[in-house]
Amino acid sequence: MKRLLAGMLLSGCVLVAQAQSIGGAPFIAVHGKAKAEVVPDVFPLEITLKDTSLDAAKTQALIEGHAERILATVKQMKLQDADVTVSNMNVSPAYRYDRATEKQVFLGNVYQRVVKLRFHALADLSKMIGSLPSSKEIQIDTGEFETSHADDVRRALMTKAVEDARLTGEVMAKAVGRKLGSVHNVSNRGFNVQYVEGGNDDPPVVLASPKTLDSVTVTGSALMSPGAVMRQGHIELAQDVYVIYTLTD
Repeated sequence: MKRLLAGMLLSGCVLVAQAQSIGGAPFIAVHGKAKAEVVPDVFPLEITLKDTSLDAAKTQALIEGHAERILATVKQMKLQDADVTVSNMNVSPAYRYDRATEKQVFLGNVYQRVVKLRFHALADLSKMIGSLPSSKEIQIDTGEFETSHADDVRRALMTKAVEDARLTGEVMAKAVGRKLGSVHNVSNRGFNVQYVEGGNDDPPVVLASPKTLDSVTVTGSALMSPGAVMRQGHIELAQDVYVIYTLTD
């Protein structure tokens, strides 16, 4: 007699995990979740210095001049070394296709440096953007705001998500006249539970594959022009857990 699959997954997405086996005892699979909003305290800025030219000496001097002025401002703002990354000069040829001659035309070399900065106050990020000259060689990207406490917050959320799963399991077990037994399995990856009954006494198998369920979403605005008004906003951290309990009478 074939055994029916009895997996209860409370997530709207496809939940997956590594292949495992579950014994013959009745069980219940529940999804616990927890979220938190935190104020960001890391504000990244990526400054790309880039120009294409046939005059190597002039263009290199131009790019290096921009880099020196930026680093001088960084020094005045007393950023830590760990918050400053400066790439080496990258030089690569640039071409355009000429349809008339059906040939590639050399336009010159592209000279590029990238400066990556991390600020710990939104005001400092705004100050740096405001200090940059309006120049075609300078491109900026503020990136997503972050929190330096993300790991601590996620660990706390994990505990809350496990508790949420237990409470959900208790409600569901009570609704079918049972009680929660021991924890058979727990993971922050989902279980797409599918029973396979062989023609012999092979145990039932749980088929699954992994999916990352931790997520970070940043809200707020960060315009990239000098003098732009920026809002700190908040970061939402989410943590999911999946617990399989046995059921008892």
